[in-house]
Amino acid sequence: MFNDNLPEIKDISFLSKIQNMAIIGASKSRNFFFVRAYQENFKGKIFVINPNLKEIPGFDDGTQGKIFPSIKDVPDPVDFAFIAVTKEKILEIIDECVEKGVKLVSIFTSEFSDSGTEEGIQLEKDLIKHAKNKVRILGPNGMGLYYPKKGIAWRLGFPSKSGRIGLICQSGGLANLAIFMAKELNLTFSKIFSFGNGADLDFIDLLAHLSQDDETDYIIAYLEGIKEGRGRVLRNVLEKNKKPILLLKGGVSPTGQIAAKTHTAAIAGRNEIWDGLFKQYGVVQVETLTELLCGALILDYYGTFKVKNFLIVSISGGYGVMLTDLVEKYGFKVPQFNVDIQEKIAKLFYMRGTSARNPLDFAAQFYDMETLKKIFEIALSDNEIDAMIFDVPAFYFDPRFRFLKYLNWEKNLLDALNFSKEFHKPIFVIIQRVDYPELRNDIIKMLRGKKIPVFGQPKEFLPFLKELNKIYDK
Repeated sequence: MFNDNLPEIKDISFLSKIQNMAIIGASKSRNFFFVRAYQENFKGKIFVINPNLKEIPGFDDGTQGKIFPSIKDVPDPVDFAFIAVTKEKILEIIDECVEKGVKLVSIFTSEFSDSGTEEGIQLEKDLIKHAKNKVRILGPNGMGLYYPKKGIAWRLGFPSKSGRIGLICQSGGLANLAIFMAKELNLTFSKIFSFGNGADLDFIDLLAHLSQDDETDYIIAYLEGIKEGRGRVLRNVLEKNKKPILLLKGGVSPTGQIAAKTHTAAIAGRNEIWDGLFKQYGVVQVETLTELLCGALILDYYGTFKVKNFLIVSISGGYGVMLTDLVEKYGFKVPQFNVDIQEKIAKLFYMRGTSARNPLDFAAQFYDMETLKKIFEIALSDNEIDAMIFDVPAFYFDPRFRFLKYLNWEKNLLDALNFSKEFHKPIFVIIQRVDYPELRNDIIKMLRGKKIPVFGQPKEFLPFLKELNKIYDK
């Protein structure tokens, strides 16, 4: 365990044992937003703490929780508390949480070190003193913990299904975007931490936890920076970690570094130091939130792997050329097939306007599912091919355009792609965002349901694959 060898790491292994929670500072002016959010999925008891509150519509029915003036008045144990009170009340609330034996609090309240004022900085220091190392703190200025297995979610509409991806996010707003974007991608999480200023639990503590968490296989993160004096501990955690880490670093530009300081009081640090550290320990870096989540989707479906040579299959010759240029721009190759395979493929193309060379141009022959499957089989049997990109515009799924009348046409396409996966070579499907939104969404849902990743354009996954290769090249 990290805590045996690294006393600087704070232990939160108790998270899986959370049973009851409190919401401190529930507000009628917010229409009890956080009460309604946590009530949606939480599997334990919820206690609302507000000395001026007598009732909440739809809450105090005796089945899930009750309202109390103080957390000290709650008769049951409280494991986790979400705090949304004014900063002037925060120290008193923390004292009461310590006395009650609360294990973890999430402080939504801002204007601590993030304010940049001496008052805010001192208040954050006082916060840690009052916690007495007995209650662990996420925040202040953060959203806290999203733990779908326990039904812990700070916002309405968060998925209740658990996954194997852990996310550490220094920004609460970005964490919200990530969760809803992941929902669109059919990507699910084990845990998400939005830690804000990281006054107590910081990026390093949370990384150490996820690296040992049995519920997490892959770790993704948005990081602006760390506190002074924590660099050595981060190196130690990265050295012990055995799980793939995918990271989006904020504050890489001079203006971005200033923004990070005012956002979460983070010290962004010098880019060359971060780049060297991440390269040394195999951390995959990306530049956008889309790349971060699409990369997580690929890890979730395929794990880690190296790609050198692509098979490109397109319905448009022009788009195939564009894909080839882009693939080679990112350092990959689009090799020609060996003579034997080339001859076999050429015999299966019978329509004008098609091309039997890599990149393959199917044009309208795309609708011949039997031939499509045979060509996939032959092309992917080439030992020089590591992965396939398959591009098809959404309007090709319109049944009015098909010249061959297949029953269960979509299922035949799914069978062809599933069969191709038997070669253990990653497949990346591009369904461009051009019209037919409902039909497009149906096909994407079908493919992702079978663990076939679908993207809207190649730059959603090529930059990640380029960075992933660096793990094997170092």
